Amino acid sequence: MAATTIHSRTSGSDQAQAIRSALDTAAAAINTHHAAVLSSVIAMKEQNLHRTAFGYSALRDLLLSQFDFTHRTAADIAAIARLSSKFRALVEAAVSGQARIDQVAYAVRQLDRTPAVRLFALTPFRTPVPSPFEADTLCATPEHLIAQYCQHAPFKDLQRHLDELAAHLAEESELLDSLGEQSLQWIELAETDNGMWALSGELSGDTGRLLDKYLKTACPPPRQDEQDLDGVLPAQPNRHAEALHQLIAGYGTNPDAVKRHGHTATLDLTVDIDTLQGKDTGRTPLLEGQPISVAKARHLACEAGIIPGVFDYDTGEAIELGRAARLPNQALRRKLELEQREGCAWSGCSRPVAWTEAHHITHWADGGDTNADNLILLCRFHHGRIHTAGWTVEKTGPGQATITHHDHPATGDDTGAGQARECGCSDWRTDADMDTENQDTDWDVFPTGLYRSEWSPTLKPDLDSRAEEAERQRALASIRAARAKCRTRFTPQAKEPAPAKASGPTGPPPPPPSHREPIPVGSPGDPPF
Repeated sequence: MAATTIHSRTSGSDQAQAIRSALDTAAAAINTHHAAVLSSVIAMKEQNLHRTAFGYSALRDLLLSQFDFTHRTAADIAAIARLSSKFRALVEAAVSGQARIDQVAYAVRQLDRTPAVRLFALTPFRTPVPSPFEADTLCATPEHLIAQYCQHAPFKDLQRHLDELAAHLAEESELLDSLGEQSLQWIELAETDNGMWALSGELSGDTGRLLDKYLKTACPPPRQDEQDLDGVLPAQPNRHAEALHQLIAGYGTNPDAVKRHGHTATLDLTVDIDTLQGKDTGRTPLLEGQPISVAKARHLACEAGIIPGVFDYDTGEAIELGRAARLPNQALRRKLELEQREGCAWSGCSRPVAWTEAHHITHWADGGDTNADNLILLCRFHHGRIHTAGWTVEKTGPGQATITHHDHPATGDDTGAGQARECGCSDWRTDADMDTENQDTDWDVFPTGLYRSEWSPTLKPDLDSRAEEAERQRALASIRAARAKCRTRFTPQAKEPAPAKASGPTGPPPPPPSHREPIPVGSPGDPPF
């Protein structure tokens, strides 16, 4: 038994040695053949024969179509041949058969990924570096050192060496990338015919990431439970535009912001006190030197990004109703935000409290005080809405207000307190009532809840276009939903096999009677005949 076991082991060892010898011979032959193929392909590429004689622009496609190489072999040989004029030391290692073509192909691909790595690989060392595998071999450049790894090291060691090389060069490469991005970035801002502004551009990686992070911080992605009745989520791009406005407006009022002639990026409003109070003076307010309506001036006078220059027209004296008297200070603003944590006072508005503006219930130009009793926080959209005709606001408690609308023009201050109850009319409705009544008039087309009655003549073509597109998308969604419902309804369901019935003496049950009416002779019958 022992002799048989020893003989078996000896026979198995001999067989393994024979297999190893055969595989070594085959591997050497394959490498030799690959080296010869690579040499021929390089010669063909240098003389442009792959195009002129064979009609192929890509070396890999030529090797696959005409010579039946495998995809991996053809790709590796083509990659080395394509870069043969750049990395001669690596190509020599492959052509001579000292290194496998797959290792050399991986090396040349990695070295050609970036200009920084390519340049470093070809830059001579100040003093030749000895090979870590053959002490007598000196490497003149990093490429020669990599060729040594291709000849003597396993693939994992080659990969790690190239990764370390890329990591050492990443700092310089990333700095060069940043310089290039800063040179390529651009922004254009142009006013359009409808009074809006078109913003286009391309940002560097760092700037784009900063803006993206700010928008995601200011506008959290909508939750699934925020869907409307049609299953459409709130319009995120519209919220992003408002977030950009808040970013710019907040920066413009920051004392540390960039200044020109001592002023930050704010807009200048010039108007006399009589005109701002609504008196018929015949004079026109100016915003940055451009005429605007009195209603627009009264609205802008509430915003933090506006510096009002209000003066007495008769005496020419500037009236000191500046920032301290017009806007709440930090402590008062903090008090208002704590009392109104949910944000805008409009019913159902989801704009955060940080985006709100302090609205004077009795306008400050009319003598209204800047105190908590006379202030309520509204988002920019609803703040502008209540400055239009018919709206009144009454503060009912800390952070609470009743907002109402009247079909007839309100008398006196159209945003004064208590008019909903003082005027005695029967047509007043709350903000929630108005939203409900306008649901069938494209109220839900726009994420702000713009009523159709509020569509300005100037922007009506653009608003119509957006509304038509929203209606088209809803129709398509309804069609898709209907199709899915039909598929579910009419898709044949797998029927459970009927239980087998025992056959009695009378045999199987007779077939069910037909309910078809007999067709008269000479009549084809009802469709489908």
